[in-house]
Amino acid sequence: MDTPERIDGHMPARASHVPPAKSVSHGDYDDEYAYAEQGPPRKKFSAHMAWRAFRRYWWQALCLWVVGSAGLVTLAYYRVKPVYEAVAQFRVEPTEDIFNTKNFNQATFAEYRTSQVTLVTSPNVLSDALYKHPELFHYPLLQDAENAQDAEGVIRRSLQVAPVRETNQIQVSMTSTSSEEAAGFVNAVVKAYIDDAKNIRDRDAKLRRQSLERVELEAKTEVDHKRDALQQLRDKLGNETLLEAKDRNQISAEAYGHLNQELVKVRIERIGVQGQLETLRGEKPNAARAADPRELDEAIKAAFYADPFVHQVVEKRAAYQNKMSQVQKTARNPSGDSAYRHFQTLVAEQDASLDRLWKTMEPRLRRQFASGTGDADVDRIISATERQLASLVAQEQALNDQLEAMTLKNDRAGNDALKVGFAQSDLLRAEAVLSQVQTHLRQLDFESRNALARIQLDFEARPMLRPSSNHRLHAMLAAPVVVWFAVLGLLSLVELKSGRVADPDELLSRSRLHVLGVVPPLPRIRPSGGGQLALGHDDRAQRQLDEFVQSLDHLRVALCARPDPWGRNRHCVLITSACGSEGKTTLAAQLAERCVNAGLSTLLIDADLRNPTLSRMLDAEQEQGLINVLRGERSPEDAIIVVEDAGGFHFLPAGTPRVDPSRLLQGDRLGNLLAQARESFDMIIVDAPPVLPVPDALTIGRWTDGAVLAVRYDASRFPLVDRANRRLAQVGVPVLGAVVNGMRSPDGAYGGSYAYGGHSSAEPAV
Repeated sequence: MDTPERIDGHMPARASHVPPAKSVSHGDYDDEYAYAEQGPPRKKFSAHMAWRAFRRYWWQALCLWVVGSAGLVTLAYYRVKPVYEAVAQFRVEPTEDIFNTKNFNQATFAEYRTSQVTLVTSPNVLSDALYKHPELFHYPLLQDAENAQDAEGVIRRSLQVAPVRETNQIQVSMTSTSSEEAAGFVNAVVKAYIDDAKNIRDRDAKLRRQSLERVELEAKTEVDHKRDALQQLRDKLGNETLLEAKDRNQISAEAYGHLNQELVKVRIERIGVQGQLETLRGEKPNAARAADPRELDEAIKAAFYADPFVHQVVEKRAAYQNKMSQVQKTARNPSGDSAYRHFQTLVAEQDASLDRLWKTMEPRLRRQFASGTGDADVDRIISATERQLASLVAQEQALNDQLEAMTLKNDRAGNDALKVGFAQSDLLRAEAVLSQVQTHLRQLDFESRNALARIQLDFEARPMLRPSSNHRLHAMLAAPVVVWFAVLGLLSLVELKSGRVADPDELLSRSRLHVLGVVPPLPRIRPSGGGQLALGHDDRAQRQLDEFVQSLDHLRVALCARPDPWGRNRHCVLITSACGSEGKTTLAAQLAERCVNAGLSTLLIDADLRNPTLSRMLDAEQEQGLINVLRGERSPEDAIIVVEDAGGFHFLPAGTPRVDPSRLLQGDRLGNLLAQARESFDMIIVDAPPVLPVPDALTIGRWTDGAVLAVRYDASRFPLVDRANRRLAQVGVPVLGAVVNGMRSPDGAYGGSYAYGGHSSAEPAV
């Protein structure tokens, strides 16, 4: 390479050929302002971004995943509990009317079974279940229930009661996270329902028995009376007279017997309706419904303390209170006596039991004693039954009148044989009524001996060992997957917010920077003999070197494509970056080496006066440099050295800083220096400080053809690069483009490198 022309030591104050500061058109400023107001286009999430984020933060991601998965699995284990189902089943059979006045067909039985399904969760049954099983309040299901009514509502919502299709069975079930809890509630409610149904049946049977026994006594008296009357007629009249008049009086006797049969039917129906009416009247609450609420409260309290369970608790409390009083009389310090505190605790426990019983029983007793819509329904049914009974009594009276009329008519006729026939028919009628009454009395006896004949428990609910549904395992298995996607989403969000340069093509869309080149990482080199640097002899290292060299050659060609303002192929380029550690110094040194290799006389200037690193990088330590030239202490030809190991380009070190570099860069000396260097060198590369930390690059850039921004792949951030670009544009420094350093896969972005193995004759400068 030819030696550059020597530069005169006496530089003019301002050469006529010094390029002025570049101006920016109004349109460019308008575009910049619009871009600043609207901001860069937002980057969208992609799978590649997630992979890049994981690759960057892989160990943080693994730590978060392990910790998050452990926490979520533990939470799923304790919060997602298996569900157990407890099932009890019983069968119901309709209780037919004792006088067969009702015929239970399939439709009627379906209605009856539906009514029993409703009765299972009726207030009376649920209150009885809570009253007879106070341990239900200790289950978690009723922990939030403030009173018995709330507890009844919770149980009613938790139970599932449904008839089994095409059978007379009813199934009661409940699901809970505790198998004991589910079985306890189901069994308590079913037992309370069966006991309640049995009590109702026993009460109805008692009332019906009383009515039937009274009717039986009347029927027996009537049968005895009719039998005696018939015997007297037979004794009075002989058998011959009866036989002679038999055929002649047959029609009248049949008519009389037919009336007696009708009378038997009506009387049996009347007895049944009368028994039903007495049962309904017995079901009606017998407590006084006083207008004064205080009387109602007194009645409820009286019924409460009359209950056997309450009476036992009251007696226990009185006994413990008596013993506590005895201890109090004998002890000097009752409050410190252990026996006194023991009995005091027992009294408190009995008080708590009384309070719990009152909360359980009070709603049921109030419903029983207070007037309401239920009593109105009972009164309406009683009224309808009374009307039906009156109609049957009228029919029975009419039939009796007809029989008496026929009897009087026969008495006037004096037909003794017909009297005997009438008497026999009356006896048969009385015996038929007595037989019906006795039959149903025996039916009542059978039902009382077989208490579960109408409601039979098939099986009770048992605590299940295996849950009916268990989502715990599924939740525990899904927890690591959920945490993994959450971690990836978090890392992707961090990556999205960080705005790192991961795709060179986005520089144009987001920061309006043209990409001049993509430079792969510097190939690994090793020292060789004599202090020289040599590459490894493997093919992979050679390919990496070829890609690295070709990328720099692409950058060199891009920078030298246009001539300078005077039509000459002389260029002065500023190499800078937005922040530090983005590879600008290495890029400047490597680019200078490739320019020399292409036959261009090249001058590399270390203008990073605050942190000069090119001298150490090129192993060209020299105390005199740019600072000394700008201060007038040395001439440029004395400060410029030739770096033979890096291809032979000329290098102007930074020198030794003694004052603030900003003062040296503000004058015209740097411009005159660069103007004279253009006369001697084809390519001048100025390594300047980063744009954002210090203003030196903005000052130096005024004397150059333009600036090249070095961008570190996957490290530089779009907002900072964009800010540096706008600062350069604001002071009139054209930004030629950006160079992306350290991108490992330029093939994917730019179609691959076209390397000829073994044709690279130069080694990297560093």
